[in-house]
Amino acid sequence: MTALLPSTKRLIDGLFSASALARTHLSRSITLVESSLPKDRVQAELLLDHVLAQRKLHHAAKTASFRVGIAGPPGAGKSTFIETLGLSLTQKGHKVAVLAIDPSSSVTGGSILGDKTRMTHLSNAPDAFVRPSPTRGTLGGVAQHTNGSPSYSATRCSDEYAEIVLLCEACGYDIVLVESVGLGQSEIVIDDTVDFVMLLVPPAGGDELQGSKKGIMEIADIVVVNKADGELKRYDRYLPS
Repeated sequence: MTALLPSTKRLIDGLFSASALARTHLSRSITLVESSLPKDRVQAELLLDHVLAQRKLHHAAKTASFRVGIAGPPGAGKSTFIETLGLSLTQKGHKVAVLAIDPSSSVTGGSILGDKTRMTHLSNAPDAFVRPSPTRGTLGGVAQHTNGSPSYSATRCSDEYAEIVLLCEACGYDIVLVESVGLGQSEIVIDDTVDFVMLLVPPAGGDELQGSKKGIMEIADIVVVNKADGELKRYDRYLPS
C-alpha cells in the first residue's frame, strides 16, 4: 500500500487550516491533481481520499459551495464580468474561487492561461482565489479535472465532488465560479459540474433563428447580454428574448 508522503500530508493540513497560506496549499494541491506523472497521480488519489474523508467528518458544519458556470463565445467578456462579480461577492462576505479554463493548442499542446490577467484586482483580494487551467484536449468547455476524470469520478469524486471544486470547498470557498473556454453551441458538459449556468452573449450575435437553436441555450439558467455599450448599444434592444 502506498503511503502518504509528508509533503502531501502538509497540503491536506494546509487546506483545512484557514491560515494565510491556505491559498498556497490549495494551488499546490491543484497542481498535484492536474499532474500526469505516475508518482503524482498516486499522491493525488490519496490526497482526494483524505479530503473526502475530512469532508464527511465535517459535513454537518461545512456545506458545499454554490457553483456557477459562466459560458459564452470568445470575446463575450467573461473574464472581465467575473472580476466585477467576484469583487462584489467578496465585499458581501463570501469567499470566491474562480476556475478559469483556457483552451490547449491542438498543435503544441500548450495553453496561454491568460484569463487571470483580466482579473488582477480579484486575484489580489484576500477572500478570492483565481486558478487558470488548460483543457488538455478535453472537449465540452471544461478542463479534465474540473469535471472529474474517469479515474476518479466513479470511485472517488461523484458528480457532487468534481476534483478541483472539491479542493476549493475544502479550503473554505463558498462560491465557485467556473469560466468555460469560448463556447460554440454544443459544449454543455459544464452543466454537469455546476448548480447554475450563466450564458454571456454580445449584442448583434445573430437573428431569431440563432437564438432558437439548441445546445448551450437549453441548459442556460440565465442569459446575460454583455458589452451592450458604444457602437453595440443600439443592437441590444433588438435581441430576441
